[in-house]
Amino acid sequence: MKKCYAVLAGLLLWQVHTHAQTPRATNPQQGPTQQGRPNMPQIGHLYGKLVDAKTGKPIEYASVTLLKQRDSALVTGMLTKPNGDFSLENLPFGPMILRVNFMGYTSVIKKVVITGQAIEQDLGNLKMQPNVKTLQSVEVTGQKSAFTMGIDKKVFNVDRNLSSVGGTAQDVLKSVPAVNVDLDGNVTVRNASPNIFVDGKPSTLTLDQIPADAIESIELITNPSAKYDAEGMSGILNIVLKKNRKAGFNGAVNAGVGTGNKFNGGGNINIRQGKFNVFANYNINSNHNWADGTTNRSNYHSGVAKDTSYLLQNSNSTTKPLFQFGRFGLDYMLDNRNTISVSQNIVAGDFKNQEDLASTFSDRNHTITSKSDRLNNNNFNFRNYTTALSFKHTYAKPNKEWTADINYNRSSNSRNGDYLTQAQDPMGQPLGQAMLQNNTTSGKTTFMTFQTDYSNPIGKNGKLELGAKATVRDYTSMYNVFDKDTVSGNFIPNPLLSNNYKYNEEIYAGYANFANTIGNFGYQAGLRVEQYVYAGENEGAKYKPTKAVPGLYPSLFLSEKLKHDQELQLNYSRRVNRPNFFQLIPYRDYSDPQNQREGNPNLKPEYTNSFEFSYVKNWANSNFLGSVYFRNTNNMISTISTPIGADTLLTQFINANRSNSYGAELTLKNQVVKGWDLTSNVNLYQTDMKVNANGQNYNNSGFSWFAKINSETKLPANFTVQVNATYQAPTIALPASGGGGRGGGGGGFNQIPSTAQGTIKGFSTVDIAVKKEFLKNKAAAVTLSLSDIFNTRQYELNQATPEFAQDYIRKRESRILKLNFSYRFGKFDASLFKKKKKDQGNGNDMQMGDPTQSF
Repeated sequence: MKKCYAVLAGLLLWQVHTHAQTPRATNPQQGPTQQGRPNMPQIGHLYGKLVDAKTGKPIEYASVTLLKQRDSALVTGMLTKPNGDFSLENLPFGPMILRVNFMGYTSVIKKVVITGQAIEQDLGNLKMQPNVKTLQSVEVTGQKSAFTMGIDKKVFNVDRNLSSVGGTAQDVLKSVPAVNVDLDGNVTVRNASPNIFVDGKPSTLTLDQIPADAIESIELITNPSAKYDAEGMSGILNIVLKKNRKAGFNGAVNAGVGTGNKFNGGGNINIRQGKFNVFANYNINSNHNWADGTTNRSNYHSGVAKDTSYLLQNSNSTTKPLFQFGRFGLDYMLDNRNTISVSQNIVAGDFKNQEDLASTFSDRNHTITSKSDRLNNNNFNFRNYTTALSFKHTYAKPNKEWTADINYNRSSNSRNGDYLTQAQDPMGQPLGQAMLQNNTTSGKTTFMTFQTDYSNPIGKNGKLELGAKATVRDYTSMYNVFDKDTVSGNFIPNPLLSNNYKYNEEIYAGYANFANTIGNFGYQAGLRVEQYVYAGENEGAKYKPTKAVPGLYPSLFLSEKLKHDQELQLNYSRRVNRPNFFQLIPYRDYSDPQNQREGNPNLKPEYTNSFEFSYVKNWANSNFLGSVYFRNTNNMISTISTPIGADTLLTQFINANRSNSYGAELTLKNQVVKGWDLTSNVNLYQTDMKVNANGQNYNNSGFSWFAKINSETKLPANFTVQVNATYQAPTIALPASGGGGRGGGGGGFNQIPSTAQGTIKGFSTVDIAVKKEFLKNKAAAVTLSLSDIFNTRQYELNQATPEFAQDYIRKRESRILKLNFSYRFGKFDASLFKKKKKDQGNGNDMQMGDPTQSF
């Protein structure tokens, strides 16, 4: 009986579908129309499963049809598969009615809406009941906001940021509210270093190795729940790379040039057909850059100003990098609810660096006693490969899913350089022969993560999350220094400056989260357990700076929804920041003899208790987010600089006694008038630090503030103008993420010092960009941008201690003019690789040009 009904239903469905294909009146300029609108996107996707309400068994060969809500015209339809699955693709935007019929069961009717924000919808298990009339409805509405706020995460959509076009992740983050990026790409959030992820996973890539054109959004998690890694003082900054699953094919190409011998280019493509989705992108970037720096230091040898010597250093350097970023992958949809994904990232970098460091030494009368000139030339390259394999299973129950991921990363680097040092008399004339020193570096890293997460809704509003994760990292670094013998001309190994270092790091974690709402009140409580194991070795000497004991990291989030679209949130989490390789390696970096650095294998992890109270308010054209926060950190990892010899400073890593930081952050996104959007962010904070080292106490406290304004104006003729302005007020110096040194032989004068001593002078910068879109459906665009238009971005550190006083100024090339071109292409077609019938119209094909979608 079922088979007969299936045949009849199939014939009826085919007849109606054939009638629906009858050619309609068309506009010769626009082609087929839908409800008076030309070529509306047909990229929606509805899927689900039909089951018997009593037995739970799948219902096969049931008729599933989709009708337009306006006039009940047929959109598409199908018969359910033997397992009850159905999948309707290439659906137009707008409201529709889903009707399911099968003999002996009451029809199921659902109202659905396809929008740009809800292209794919899982309708779950549709239960059919005999002789019981059911009517269900689903309404999906909403628009993409400049930023959204969840109970533990804020998402900033940066796909329309113009000033970062053709740049890197550093340029993108400069425009993100609440994020500050210094000259060397070190990132801070609320004056502390976050943990940086790529696609939700730890990465060995640096920010300048990720092209801006590959980034879709930035997720800022200032107070992460137990679901996320416990690492990072100010939370997690997750960089989400572009990837889409549109039927047919789509992609983009881009190219650009900039002043100072800069260029970039690349493209991406995505192809989806049936169960397969294939994507790939490639970007190349060459960003030549110069930097100048000055150090002016007074050394108080006996602790008094009159017994003083002086050091003046001037540096100028050039860097010629070439980055290449490639990514490709495949998604295979086993069925509606099971997907396997595999992807491969390949990143390569090649650098040529040149630096000239001139030093002048003076006595207490400011009389020049000697000079020296040091030339540094080195070549550096790296290769980075990341393979990711993931599996995702969703259930008919909404928001219930299970995922499993494996990531394998392998990277290598090598460096070859020369230091040529020439001693000079007070007049700058050479004294004796120049000393030539050669250094070579090679390093390898393997980094693996294994992760599984399970989410299950409980009751009406509850949700339970469980997960486990293992991280294993192995690192080796060999740094060899050779001195050229002035007599024989041969290079002789220098064991004092050379090192052979390796370490192994393992983190095993598990977590549990439970969230629920009671009326307008919501809560989420979680606990994460992490077992950290570290072992390092240098030239045969082994050490374990941390005790391998499990760490407990609880989190608690409370929220209350108020009237008029308002919400209050209160949350707490415990965080950890473990010392990294560069901070632990017991090697002294002599690359600048007057500014030496040394790691500390006895460093302890720092622990932070973080509290945050937030208020969010939404209006029709505005969003406001206000937060007050407090962080207490014990064993904070910092640095101190102490004099050694007559004119040399040694910077060492230490654990500070404590650090307290508290402040308020305000973010407002406002549509001033139609076509003009303004996003403003202000962070006001106070930091108090207490350090006890080498028998001395250092207290460094201060109030500061940080402000950022992003303005976007849409003008006639498809022009858009963006202006981004940033101001950082003077603030106390805090250690930057990653610490100092570069693994033996790197760094030197060009590395910004990180220290708990001193004050950083304030600075401001303004970027501007203009974009012109043209061709059909705005497929092409030209963007002209000018960064730091007033050339005011620089770093200045002022230090004063009983042993020395120092002013350090660093300026990198920051006023850069760039011109970029981009072109989007695509065709939305579910039967892209299938032979079409001659009488089939093109109403189900969508040429590139859906302006609501990003490519």
